[in-house]
Amino acid sequence: MSESDFQQIPLVGFFPLFVNLAEAGRAVMIAKRYRELGGRIIFFSHGGKYEFLAKNQDFQITRVKPLITEEQMDEAWRMIALDTFRSKVLIKEDWILENVEKEITAFKKTGIRLLVSTNNLTSAISARAAKIPYINILSAPGSFALKIPDSVENIFTHLIPQSCKVRFINWFMPRTKMYLKPINNVAKKVGVSPFKNIAEIYLGDITFATNYLEFVNIFPNQQAFPADDYIGIIPLDELFINKIPKEEAEKIESEIEAHLKRPGRSILVSLGSSGTKDLLINILRALNKTNYNIVAIYTSVLKEKDLPKLSDNILLKKFIPSIDKVNRMVDLAIIHGGQGTVFTAVYAKKPIIGFPMHIEQHINLEKIVGHGCGLMLSKKYFKERTLIDSINKIFSNYDYYLDNCKILANKLPPPQGDKIAAEKILRFVTKM
Repeated sequence: MSESDFQQIPLVGFFPLFVNLAEAGRAVMIAKRYRELGGRIIFFSHGGKYEFLAKNQDFQITRVKPLITEEQMDEAWRMIALDTFRSKVLIKEDWILENVEKEITAFKKTGIRLLVSTNNLTSAISARAAKIPYINILSAPGSFALKIPDSVENIFTHLIPQSCKVRFINWFMPRTKMYLKPINNVAKKVGVSPFKNIAEIYLGDITFATNYLEFVNIFPNQQAFPADDYIGIIPLDELFINKIPKEEAEKIESEIEAHLKRPGRSILVSLGSSGTKDLLINILRALNKTNYNIVAIYTSVLKEKDLPKLSDNILLKKFIPSIDKVNRMVDLAIIHGGQGTVFTAVYAKKPIIGFPMHIEQHINLEKIVGHGCGLMLSKKYFKERTLIDSINKIFSNYDYYLDNCKILANKLPPPQGDKIAAEKILRFVTKM
């Protein structure tokens, strides 16, 4: 491609939610593939600790004020986890309006012709106000099928059958207008049609779903988009290849291999970046009373001063070079249910025990249960005995779970969601 051809390709803006590892990682991987196809890219950011993912790939980043604060990030996580239904600092009309106005200015100044977002939701207003086509990337796990999240249960709801609660929440979630008034007030001020419900703000002019229908449709009526919109999983391992120096990585891998060669069953524990300190410590304390060989990754969930004293059956690491490789070495994965961790275990053909932190993870794990590939437990009602009994249940029926994992893994295509999305974006912009 000549320099003149390159300059003629419309400039595409990427605006991920940089406070979230999965959202930021997906955007960076799609942008990376799009650049490989010859595309021109600029990133926008309201700040966040995962900006480094774009910087490490040498992408230009335009910071757009207001930058998100720690207080706002904390509230966002509590709202996602359904630990609170009230917004004190995040969904406020003046804050939303400032975001939208500054975003519009940034879009016009840079001259982008298309915006791609991974749930930076004010972009749903600003892109339309600036009359820029808007693509949003969603995990799109589907609907509730087995039970409602424990985070919304209480002493009264426990008396209602799960089937009734599931029907209600599936009816309610796509229709709720919760938080919508300040959003629509801002939309009206900048000339954008109001959103009919809160779910609409997650939809782009085009929406890509980072999932597979083979996985989603284990329960009926789970498909939310046309089949062509399901682009598949976007692995993030590539973004972390050089995070650990080679010599240190080799040492860690040798430790893990030696640890897992010990007699007995082996388990990987990883709660990603969204797990909680209390849950991880409770899991480790329960496993500390077993003879299983454990590799536990604590990432940013625990600080060094919080690390518990453990028996030598548990190998505790802040990071490991390849979570995919370790998944293939162990017999079972205990995870939080994020799309990345779920599918890493699925492709490794290993059973899962999951503790969902929020709605998306809950639904991901419902599908794992539906495919007969694992069990879902409660963070809110955690009990050591329940975890140990669940591990024993899987190991006592291991061939059943292992066979189901192999069946599911063999149904799924290779994970190329980033490549497929980039190709679709290129086809779209070249027709503009």
